Amino acid sequence: MNAIKAMKTAITMGGMCTGLLMSSSVFAGAGANVYACVNLTTKPITPLSVAVTVGGSGTHCMIDSGSGGTLTASAIGLNCMSVGYVESKASSTKGDLCATDTSTWPMSYSISGSSYSGSMVSKWSTGNHISLTTSTKNTVVCNNKALCDSTSATWNSGTQGPLYIIFQPEAN
Repeated sequence: MNAIKAMKTAITMGGMCTGLLMSSSVFAGAGANVYACVNLTTKPITPLSVAVTVGGSGTHCMIDSGSGGTLTASAIGLNCMSVGYVESKASSTKGDLCATDTSTWPMSYSISGSSYSGSMVSKWSTGNHISLTTSTKNTVVCNNKALCDSTSATWNSGTQGPLYIIFQPEAN
């Protein structure tokens, strides 16, 4: 008799845990693996050190903001680094209004020893969509590692991108 009661309790607890896991994923926002890139039209004489900064004071209603770092740009074309996983927040908790507020995420770059720098602020929407709301001239967001001409991108549900945010310092 105690074995049957224990089995019923275990089944009930397992069902509750499954329900909690499923309900928490309903509130997840759009998320993707993001890459920061600089597009060079000429090969630099010496490799360029590009400081990439993500998140910060312009971040609003984001669960994950990735992390910045230093990118070494030494070739013509795209030079990229991963900034990691970035995800918007689609639910309201602890007094925030993220269920209805716009999720925003900034990123900037600067090339050491030069005047080249730039930034962008992106808006993230459920349905796996990103759009650049403000950005340095010719900054684009692409679904693959190739230069495109778009300030917005959508990726398939159930996937994590990738997304490439491409700065073009020589175009400014």
